[in-house]
Amino acid sequence: MFLRSLLFTVLINLWGAIIPIIYSPAFLTRNTKLADHGAKVWSVGVLWMLKNICGIEYEIRGLKKLPKESCIIASKHQSAWETVVMHLIFRHPVYVYKKELEKIPFYGWYLKVMSGIKLNRKGGASALKSLIKQAKNYLEKGQTVVLFPQGTRVPVGGAVEKYPYQAGVTALYLACGVPVIPAALNSGKFWPKSGSGKKSGKIILEFLDPIEPGLSKQEFNQRLEREIEERSALL
Repeated sequence: MFLRSLLFTVLINLWGAIIPIIYSPAFLTRNTKLADHGAKVWSVGVLWMLKNICGIEYEIRGLKKLPKESCIIASKHQSAWETVVMHLIFRHPVYVYKKELEKIPFYGWYLKVMSGIKLNRKGGASALKSLIKQAKNYLEKGQTVVLFPQGTRVPVGGAVEKYPYQAGVTALYLACGVPVIPAALNSGKFWPKSGSGKKSGKIILEFLDPIEPGLSKQEFNQRLEREIEERSALL
């Protein structure tokens, strides 16, 4: 499995360099829709490599629970996998990402063009205001905002006390007035946070019942954390 994982690592990096070249017109014209399409093509390639090289398949559950209107997806984050798959579930998903990612060659440059919300994790209150402003803009356009409430990849079984849920998702819930859809998964069992090794099997992503607007800050926080953590543990 080590050799297959190594081959996958080489190919995903190569694929990540090829896509920006193919979609270079998106850079020249600042065409966000074209860049978003490139992200979908990239995602198809990555998932194909995972299946055919590493033996990792996936299953999506709870699609019927997704509202037709704009919403916010609050997903468990155990692996790079969930940063890939949302491009194929939603038409123009908008990931919330840390600004440091823009420094990565090719990938980071592409982030600046495609739909996305840059977050300065050290920016305090001003960063939250910027997050809300950007999210509202995308939601008004009918796009889906995707974020990871714990702000980083969490190893399987990682304690919430060590990886707490951040204020960003709550700020968006209270300010944007759209449903928040919790998402549980088990991707870390097959594509772990650390190390290059991967394990064949099936990743499951499950969308849970929407959390409609109207809850208090405390009620929302408790429900979101409880539902994501309990369901992810079962998966």
